[in-house]
Amino acid sequence: MAYTEQQFIEHVREAFASSRDARLQAQTIADRLRELFATGWPLSSEKLGKENGTYLIHADTERGHPDPGFMVMAYRQGPKKAAPPSPHDHGACFVVYGVAAGSNLQTRYRWTYGEDSTQPPVLEKTQDILQKPGDAAYFLPGEIHSTQGSTEEETIYVRVTSQDLDGAWRHRYHLGDNKTTVFRSATQPQTPV
Repeated sequence: MAYTEQQFIEHVREAFASSRDARLQAQTIADRLRELFATGWPLSSEKLGKENGTYLIHADTERGHPDPGFMVMAYRQGPKKAAPPSPHDHGACFVVYGVAAGSNLQTRYRWTYGEDSTQPPVLEKTQDILQKPGDAAYFLPGEIHSTQGSTEEETIYVRVTSQDLDGAWRHRYHLGDNKTTVFRSATQPQTPV
């Protein structure tokens, strides 16, 4: 019998119930998401629409990290115009991204500190991950990354957030001047000062 959307949701719930370790939770969810992609999901899901947009697959009120409220969302988007990177974090939450069709470029960043402690750190790119169909990657609490959808083809991807990000305090990072902006997901980031 093929692995189903409902089994996946139950396995995600189990990952949160059985451990408080965000890394282990995220790894388990990414592994299960790869397994689900092998069945043709989310293209087979009744919850994924035919038009470009964001589709809620599941919102949980009992499980998550660090508090209850994990979400599974599917996205359908046409080719995206190449844009400057927009590095951000997910605050105290983690996120698992997986691609079912098309591709998604994920870039990781970190702060680099020099020997002179009077000089500010510099945000540097550390890794590019080109996600193709069947791939899943996770970003832990506080980890900085940016996302760029395919510029050539439709992309269908899934994002599992360890909590509903609406209202979560997060940061946007500005590469040119190394400034940060704090924002809540449901609002637009403010201009850095």
